[in-house]
Amino acid sequence: MGFVDAALTNVQTYLLVLARIGGMFGFAPVFGSHNVPLQVKAGISMVLALVVFPLVQAPAGGYPGEVVPYAVCVGREILVGVIIGYVAALFLVAVQLAGQLVDIQIGFGLVNVVDPVANRQVTVIGQFQYLLAMLLFLVFNGHHMVLLGLVESYGVVPISGFTLAGKLQAGVVRLFCNTVVVAFKIAAPVTCTLLLADVIMAVLARTVPQMNIFIVGFPLKIGVGLLTLVIALPLFVLILRGTFSGLERDILAVFGGVR
Repeated sequence: MGFVDAALTNVQTYLLVLARIGGMFGFAPVFGSHNVPLQVKAGISMVLALVVFPLVQAPAGGYPGEVVPYAVCVGREILVGVIIGYVAALFLVAVQLAGQLVDIQIGFGLVNVVDPVANRQVTVIGQFQYLLAMLLFLVFNGHHMVLLGLVESYGVVPISGFTLAGKLQAGVVRLFCNTVVVAFKIAAPVTCTLLLADVIMAVLARTVPQMNIFIVGFPLKIGVGLLTLVIALPLFVLILRGTFSGLERDILAVFGGVR
């Protein structure tokens, strides 16, 4: 292989690495935020691609010589990066789902605020837990786990070697199941406490019919729900610590189903 051919292969490899990283930056937490300018995302992607590029092996058969087949390879790499970012962001969506479940139980389900990260309306507790989870994501080095999963993904899905196989469905279903489980774990303390409060108010409504249970019950559920939310914060932190520490494993597990 001559110098020109080797240089061309290195440029093609770098572009494919950049495509995977750019796809990840579109969805990954913190990296894919709408508040981060596109110029900053592009600059970080190019620098990070320079760091990852020496660790990537070019395929033994080389790259396609035509533009269209090579563009297909770029599209595959972008899709791999999107999957990596989506897996990382899905667990933060689970936190928002847990917050929405809590809001419905407390009575804040109709109160919405604008999420500046995703530019959409979310419930109050859901947004609070989402922002707290974003901080914990950085504290527990979740972004490091995402980058580590990105680098190790080349060992599972080699560059220009991504294919949609039948096992992909099993990996995606397992990922969504884990996400729902995390959401219910986070919402369980408040949900169970408010269910117990509903039972108590139902008994009071039967034993003391003179009491207006609706007037008493609404502020009582808000107070009990918020108090339980504060008490359950250590459990919230513990669940997210375990979730973020396993991000690399979850990313590779999805690609293990793809391979």
